[in-house]
Amino acid sequence: MLTSSFLDASTLLPSLFYILGAFLVFQVLFSGIKVLLNKMAIHYDPYSLRAALGVIYIMSLLFYMEITATHVQQSWIYINFELISVIFYTVILSANKRYYYYFFPLILLAFMVLNSALTSWESWCLSFDLIIFYQALNYIKNHTKNTFPFFKYLLVSIIFGFLYWLFAKIKFNISNPIFIHQIISLFVMELFTIGYIAVLFSDLESRASLFRDATHDRLTKAFNYDAFDIDLRAIFKEDNHPDAKFTMMMFDIDHFKNINDTYGHLAGDEVLKEVVHIVQNVLKQSDPKIKLYRTGGEEFNVIFQNYQVEETTDIVKRIFSAINSTPIHLKEKDIHITASFGVSEISPHDVSITDFYSRVDKALYHSKRNGRNTITTV
Repeated sequence: MLTSSFLDASTLLPSLFYILGAFLVFQVLFSGIKVLLNKMAIHYDPYSLRAALGVIYIMSLLFYMEITATHVQQSWIYINFELISVIFYTVILSANKRYYYYFFPLILLAFMVLNSALTSWESWCLSFDLIIFYQALNYIKNHTKNTFPFFKYLLVSIIFGFLYWLFAKIKFNISNPIFIHQIISLFVMELFTIGYIAVLFSDLESRASLFRDATHDRLTKAFNYDAFDIDLRAIFKEDNHPDAKFTMMMFDIDHFKNINDTYGHLAGDEVLKEVVHIVQNVLKQSDPKIKLYRTGGEEFNVIFQNYQVEETTDIVKRIFSAINSTPIHLKEKDIHITASFGVSEISPHDVSITDFYSRVDKALYHSKRNGRNTITTV
C-alpha cells in the first residue's frame, strides 16, 4: 500500500503541470533575453543562445531537486523529473554540439560528487544509463529527417527509464508497489512530454512552411522579391553609415525570351531552375550566408552584406564563368546561355535605398546595352 507522503510527493497530475510550467518558464526566459539583446543591439546566434540558456536552466532545476532530495527520506522522488530533463536537454535544445556532447557526462559526475556516490556501483549504473539514454536520443535526432520520430523517442525513453528505475529500486530498496507506480507515472510523463514536443515541432514546421511559401519563389526555390525587399531595406537601415560595407549584384539571363519562343516555356523554366542551381553552388562554396533572390522573370539579385565591392570580384567572376560554361540540358538539345551583370557598393551619398538600387540597375543595363554577357561595376 502506498503511503500518503508518497502520494503527496508524486501525484501525477501536478507532475504534468510542473513539466508544462517548466517548459513555459524556459520559453518566457528565452524570449525575454532575446528582446533584451535586440534592444541593446547585441548580435547573437539564437540556436547557441537557446542551448546555453537551456543548459543553465536545466542544471539549476536539477541541482535544486538534488539539494531538496537530500533533506527527505525518499531521495529518489525526483527521478522522473531527471529523466524528463534528459529528454528536454536532448530533443528540445539544440544541444548536440560537441562541447555539449562531452559536457553531459561531466554534469552526471558533478551530481555523483554532490551525493557522495562515487563508490556506489548502483550510482555508476544509473549514470551510464543516462549517458546511453542521452546518446540514443541524440542518434535518433541526428538521423531522422523531415518527420518527428515520436515512437522512436518514446520507445527509447521507456526502455532506459525502466532500466534507471530498476537500478534505483536496488539502490534505494524501493518496494514493488512504489516501483510499479513510478514506472507507470514515468510512462505517462514521457508520453505527455514527447507528445507536447511533437505538437511544438508540428507548429514550427507549419510556420516554416508558410514562411517558405511567403519568401521563396515556387519555381526555382530561390528567395523571392518580397524577401529581397525586406532584406534589402533591413540591411540598408542597419548599414546606413559612412563605414558600411554592403554590395549588391544584379544579373539577367541574356535573350531569355528567345529561349521561351524557341523551346517553349517549360524549357525556359528548366533554364531558370538550372541557373539558380549553378549560382547557389558557387555561393555555397564561397559564403553560405549570401542569398540569391529571383526578383523578376529572368532577373536575379545577390546581396553581399559586409562586403566591399572589391571583395565580391572573385565570387562575381566565378558566377559569371559558371553560367557561361555550363550547358543546360533540355530534351531537344543542350543549350548555352549567357548573362549580363551589374555590381555596385553602397555609398555614403545614397540618401535612400532607391538611390542604391537604381545604380545597380543602371550598371546591369550598361552591360545589356554594350553587347551583353559582361560585368559592369560602378
